[in-house]
Order: sequence, then C-alpha cells, then structure tokens
Amino acid sequence: MKVHLSMGVNGLSGKAEGVVYYYHPKLKLCLVRKYSVPNNANNTNRTKAIMANLKLIQPSAGFKVDFDDYLTGYNKLKEFQHKPMLSWYNLYIKMLFALQKMDTRVNLQTLTREQIYAQNLPCKTVCATIEAGLLPPVKDSQWLTKEI
Repeated sequence: MKVHLSMGVNGLSGKAEGVVYYYHPKLKLCLVRKYSVPNNANNTNRTKAIMANLKLIQPSAGFKVDFDDYLTGYNKLKEFQHKPMLSWYNLYIKMLFALQKMDTRVNLQTLTREQIYAQNLPCKTVCATIEAGLLPPVKDSQWLTKEI
C-alpha cells in the first residue's frame, strides 16, 4: 500500500502501531505493510534454513549485474507488466526454486557453489538458466553469461 505523508517526509522507515513503513528506492515510494510475526511452523523453519543457505552462495558482482539487466527485460514482458519484480534477488530465488522443482539432485537447504559447478547446473549463468526453461526468455539474453 502506498503511504501519503504530510510534512514532506520521504524516507520514513520503522514500525509504528502494528505496521511497518519503508522506502523503496526503485519505486521512489514510501510503502507500508502490516507487521506480522511468523509462526514457528515446520515450513517456516525449512524456509529459514533454505534462505540462510542460499545467502552463503554469494553470487558474483557480474552475475548480479546480469540478473539486474535480465530483470529490466523481464518486467517489460507483457505477462509480467501488471506485477513487476522489484529486485534481482527475488528473481534469483524464483529461479533456484524452479531449479529444485526441475532437478531432483538439488536440495536448496544444502546447495553450494561447488555443487553448482560439479553438477553443471543451469543456474551457473543467467543465459543457461533461460535455455533450461527456468526463466522466460527476454531480448538479448544470450549476452548474460557471467558466472555465479
């Protein structure tokens, strides 16, 4: 939800009265969402373990730039214009979950950079990811070849 603030404050962030305010630099908007504490269910713990493990992969700066370039083309696709992705990382996570669904050897709780190279997984480059069908093709995607 967009926030309209009086007094010309642009970058409000923090928690107040059950909501969280934050500034999104790409949208150049202050947004608000309801504050919720996640419950301690098995799925929550599993997701937490997956996200902690994926953070350890630490993609290279070139790979991030390639994903940013891909993100621009992705958001121009007709089927995604109504709800664009705002961050390369969101698309990266979407790609890795699609990889896990496609390949039974992949477990995101234990995936490592070494495993990606040893098993020659298609998530090594953005171009290979598109060729494997994990992400939709965009214009000039053949140049997105920087490795993870």
